[in-house]
Amino acid sequence: MAPPLRPLARLRPPGMLLRALLLLLLLSPLPGVWCFSELSFVKEPQDVTVTRKDPVVLDCQAHGEVPIKVTWLKNGAKMSENKRIEVLSNGSLYISEVEGRRGEQSDEGFYQCLAMNKYGAILSQKAHLALSRIGST
Repeated sequence: MAPPLRPLARLRPPGMLLRALLLLLLLSPLPGVWCFSELSFVKEPQDVTVTRKDPVVLDCQAHGEVPIKVTWLKNGAKMSENKRIEVLSNGSLYISEVEGRRGEQSDEGFYQCLAMNKYGAILSQKAHLALSRIGST
């Protein structure tokens, strides 16, 4: 005699599967991928050492369905643009005059770019901006 039949799937509340997938992706060991997206990096920021008061560009170019919004993080915190710091039209970060004071005024740190579109978001690798000790006062 055959065993009794069971339903193949139980009905789940709407969105439960999506929330579970997003949770799995956020906890996954794959760095930089936040959810399924039609985004990829063409250029990511790289470690760089600069002299105080010099300009620097940290590359970040994402490919995907437009519009793509690029936001920059320094040491994990969202950055704001100002007279010295600007996000270029291609997504790269331009610092016109690198500051090297101790404390919060220093531009030294770890930078990442976050690219977002309607499909999701991707986070770049970390790039360390270091200040050259030669010529600093």
